[in-house]
Amino acid sequence: MEIRFYCVHNGKKFYKVVLHGEEIFCGTKGESTRFIKIHNEKVQRSLVETNPRPRPGRVRVYRRRVGTPAL
Repeated sequence: MEIRFYCVHNGKKFYKVVLHGEEIFCGTKGESTRFIKIHNEKVQRSLVETNPRPRPGRVRVYRRRVGTPAL
């Protein structure tokens, strides 16, 4: 991720946060650095907190009585 200067509007400097050539955020320098920090924290949390898929319910076993015809 990198921060690139974008423009000056009403005396404020605005920057863009670029990830793999795609602009994902635009704001002041402080907002951009905070966005990167929060984004990295969320990515790390999602990698660590992978919940296993829930297991299916109990499997029902049907038994055929001795002497009954097969279906």
